[in-house]
Amino acid sequence: MITRSILAGCGAYLPDRVIDNHELAKIVDTSDEWIKQRTGIERRHVAADGEYTSDLAVRAADKALKRANLSASQIDLIIVATTTPDQTFPATATKVQADLGITNGAAFDIQAVCAGFVYAMTVADNFLRAGQSSRALVIGAETFTRLLDWTDRGTCVLFGDGAGAVVLDSLQIDPKTQQYGVLSTHLHSDGRNRDILYVDGGPSMTSETGHVRMSGKEVFKHAVSKLGSVIKETLVANNLSSDDIDWLVPHQANRRI
Repeated sequence: MITRSILAGCGAYLPDRVIDNHELAKIVDTSDEWIKQRTGIERRHVAADGEYTSDLAVRAADKALKRANLSASQIDLIIVATTTPDQTFPATATKVQADLGITNGAAFDIQAVCAGFVYAMTVADNFLRAGQSSRALVIGAETFTRLLDWTDRGTCVLFGDGAGAVVLDSLQIDPKTQQYGVLSTHLHSDGRNRDILYVDGGPSMTSETGHVRMSGKEVFKHAVSKLGSVIKETLVANNLSSDDIDWLVPHQANRRI
């Protein structure tokens, strides 16, 4: 028997405020047709004044817990993947922990931007497999619009705010007869490409938050090629072929990618 992480429940939250393409065209040189033709995006959700990343995360976590039929007190690990924490420290995950009324276990953030949720899921899976935690809340939450330069149509049309959460539970299974749960995870980084998508600020560099800067064509090529290669790696690691897969859920930044 081995310990596997299983998906017990999931939840999501989007802020009420919506900015559609027509409204965006009033503040930046763009149009509904231009945005839809290049991205397929029609609208994006934006957090209200006074609504923080932790607020979005808590709303998503509440829904995930309800769907898992678990109480918050049964969670002993919270990992929040975010690039837009409420504060530089303490971790946004500790605010989520407090708001949910959890007083045991560990809570911390991971910052890996677009890949953040996958990184957080991997870390949580390893905690559960090692027996260090029994149930985890894994949350991806961003108030990303607060990093945008609203005069840059190459970035401001693409991003919005929101949160998604899953509850991972640990289960003893026989791998010879039971093939479910998180079978494997695969992470890669290449810091040589850090300048194709970045924020031009930070506490150490400028003492300011900064704005998102992106080389769109380079990001597109990198994302498409790397996703294909890691899918192949994952299939090989689990002795599977593409014919065995019924559902693929990628990070879908827009329709074209």
